[in-house]
Amino acid sequence: MRKNVIGALIASAFAFGGSAHAGLILDLNGSAAGGGVQANALDWAPTSFLAKGGITAISNFNAGACGVTGAGCQFDVMTHALLTTYTETGTNQVKTAQSFGQITMVAKYTEQVVAFNAVGLPSATFVTTGAGTVEFYYTPSAVSSDLTGSGFNEGILIGRLTGVDVGRFGSFTNTSLVPSDLDGTSDGNDYDGQQTVTGFGSQQTLNAGLTGKNLDANFFITTLTGFALNFENISIGLPYTSANPSDCFNDPIAGRTVGTGGYTSTCDTNHVDGLYAAQGNPTGYTPVTGPVNGFAVPGTTALDFVAQTDFNSAVNGVPEPGSLALSGLALAALGFAASRRRRA
Repeated sequence: MRKNVIGALIASAFAFGGSAHAGLILDLNGSAAGGGVQANALDWAPTSFLAKGGITAISNFNAGACGVTGAGCQFDVMTHALLTTYTETGTNQVKTAQSFGQITMVAKYTEQVVAFNAVGLPSATFVTTGAGTVEFYYTPSAVSSDLTGSGFNEGILIGRLTGVDVGRFGSFTNTSLVPSDLDGTSDGNDYDGQQTVTGFGSQQTLNAGLTGKNLDANFFITTLTGFALNFENISIGLPYTSANPSDCFNDPIAGRTVGTGGYTSTCDTNHVDGLYAAQGNPTGYTPVTGPVNGFAVPGTTALDFVAQTDFNSAVNGVPEPGSLALSGLALAALGFAASRRRRA
């Protein structure tokens, strides 16, 4: 299920008109030596997707209980991921992002169920509401774990983006209602007894950072006007085949201050080889899926739905006017010097 990284990243690069799109100058290890890169796209490892309250939202939609504002049919999408590679601006070469430490992301945004088809192989459609937050963290060594969900919001909080697009569609369709193991990865089943329906889905391109941007200047060297991450090529699938299902998910924490460190993960490092119900996470959130994960299981008492996901991020933005002015002055100076050499 893993995409061709080179092709997907190049295809996902967001190009602004003219030469103003300069990519993002990112320092992969902050104020330490080295680490400076210029990127126009970021690639994140395959990871877990949680529709927190997704089953409840679908049940309310079926019962006509969405309410006037639709709040009764809304649910939160939660995910986390490890930055693995970036596409270098200018060369379009894909390079590793983990030579100087670990950059991770945790995200949460709200969606609303707008359609559900229960005939045959069920399918659901949902749209974004605009509410959402993405946070970025840095640690000098690798600490994140797909299986436990720990380490994704640990270390230095280096950035926070708030607000996402409104009305971006997503969907999920069952391919079979015959239960199979949730964890089908090659390293073995880490969820003995936990089963799932099978299926696939996707989410339309989603920009993050539309209403607020707070970035650590030690890591985000170039501040871009309207800077946002454009999450593209978002795939959703079951069962898991490229990443271990996470037994815990992290909320972005508004009380944490960008540019400060010492933060610890809200998910612990323990895992029980069994059902989600057997997991214990005193602070982080453990999905409530029931014995069979999926929104099309008759009589289910589950609240949530999990799936494997994968996405890339193009960098959206143009240099601030001040940066453009400095570039213009530099070019003018070069032109003046060349003119003097011609006259000499």
